[in-house]
Amino acid sequence: MKKYNILAIASSFVLGGLGMVSCNSVDKEAYAADQVKVEKFLQQAATNDNFQLMAGMMANDQSKSGNVGALGEKIYHVHSRTNPVLEEIAKKKSVKLPAGMGSEKKAIVDSLEVKKGADFDKTFAEVEVKAYEEAVAVYEKADKEVVDKDVQAFIDQILPVLKEHLSEAVALQSELAKPSEQGRP
Repeated sequence: MKKYNILAIASSFVLGGLGMVSCNSVDKEAYAADQVKVEKFLQQAATNDNFQLMAGMMANDQSKSGNVGALGEKIYHVHSRTNPVLEEIAKKKSVKLPAGMGSEKKAIVDSLEVKKGADFDKTFAEVEVKAYEEAVAVYEKADKEVVDKDVQAFIDQILPVLKEHLSEAVALQSELAKPSEQGRP
């Protein structure tokens, strides 16, 4: 009887240990999967920040409308503050961030560079609406999928700001789409 009890106890330790190893393996896999999502999100967020920094500067330089310049200044100010936070999180997570904005965003910046005045303003508003729709979608997806607490805290802080900028860009686009009142009696 004692041999049976000892075997039963030993078996439960072995099976329990295997369960812990199995759980530990699952935890490592979940962590690794989350790290892939963290890396992708941080890289996308950094690309977006780099683009918005450039677009914001351009709005100050090339716009005809004070509202475009004001939005550009606001965009630049916010993204100049989020960029270092992203870099800090990336460093902590051992993620290499892109130095630029990617070829797609660079092409948009190049197309904006040749525009001036009202033409720039209209195009800038359109570009910003699309860019913020994309950014909000990236952040919302990461908010649902990423478990990492540092990334979640960043998303919680920045997502409402991105949504606000999207609303402002939509309002600006609507304002600029209205026919001008100038030249009317």
